[in-house]
Amino acid sequence: MKLVLLPGMDGTGELFSPLLHGLSEFDCVVISLPQSGPQDYESLTHYVRARLPEDDFILVAESFSGAIGMQLVQQKIENIKGIIFVASFLSSPSRRLIALAKILPLKFMASLPFSKSFYKLLFLGLSASDELTRLFQSIVLAIPADIIRARLNTIQSLTFDFKSSELPAGYIQATFDRLVPSDKAIEVSRLFKNIIIKPIVGPHFILQAHPNECVLAITELAHVINNQKPKDS
Repeated sequence: MKLVLLPGMDGTGELFSPLLHGLSEFDCVVISLPQSGPQDYESLTHYVRARLPEDDFILVAESFSGAIGMQLVQQKIENIKGIIFVASFLSSPSRRLIALAKILPLKFMASLPFSKSFYKLLFLGLSASDELTRLFQSIVLAIPADIIRARLNTIQSLTFDFKSSELPAGYIQATFDRLVPSDKAIEVSRLFKNIIIKPIVGPHFILQAHPNECVLAITELAHVINNQKPKDS
């Protein structure tokens, strides 16, 4: 079974590394987002679609990429057999928080002495390892500042404007998410008749903070999706 993983706002896919080892039973394809050019959802969806595999697969859309995954679903691409959202949102999660992030950019925060504590508090959880925190910090520092700003603008302008789908779906919800409110999972669930929501105790970057629990959840959801026959595929 093939999984196509779409990364969060960093766009690199490098933060999937703690997860991929545990998903060894699957053929995993990570599609990174472009680090230059337009960063609106329509452009990014076009970019990702051109790189999708030709055989059947299940989408795993993390955070920022949830709307990319949903747009691909709306296009009724035949070989998409289901979608798993992870701490995702289909409308702007917090306009005030995004406005604050634009004032206090992540790259600037990454250069401060207390940056590791900040990342743990807001993104990774207080129990995050130093290794994970360093990885997160290095990735943030490597992303062009204009790309981060462009993606924040994209999130800020996102509105809930999607049609429902008969595709099988799952949603992994981080229960201590400081970035995405719990009602965003409810929004997603309105679009899928039989969606399965899997709560996992942890922060927004749940795949990185608790990869073992997420591997189990993704594996279970993928097998359920694989055994269903969507009406609109």
